[in-house]
Amino acid sequence: MRRGLAKVLFIALGLLWALGAPAAYAGHPDIPRITNDELKALIDKKADIVILDAQLKSIYDSGHIKGALSFPWKADLTDSDVTEIPKDKPIVTYCDCGPGETDSSDLAFQLLGLGFTDVKILLNPAIRGWKKSGYPLE
Repeated sequence: MRRGLAKVLFIALGLLWALGAPAAYAGHPDIPRITNDELKALIDKKADIVILDAQLKSIYDSGHIKGALSFPWKADLTDSDVTEIPKDKPIVTYCDCGPGETDSSDLAFQLLGLGFTDVKILLNPAIRGWKKSGYPLE
């Protein structure tokens, strides 16, 4: 009986770790966030920033934050993937992944690893909140 209970407990703990660890990792809580209102204010001030949409190109094409560049999430970015992105400008990444901003936070994390220094993630609800606020889309 004890052996069966230990086995069930071991499996349950393994499942909890497997489900929880990726979610905790995906959010990259150490990377700064920016709100929709803060991003809109920067755009209105014509700040020299780069906005990267981490969604699939087909989703980007159906409507994206005005001025954003399509930069679909990729598991392993290399220097050759980012040659067109200036390292001396602030960068904001966004997606439509919900809490944790999975794709945009991973993109930001990878950019930081490639030497970019001023990278922020658009805080959830990201593009959904942008649309709901009636902010400009292209």
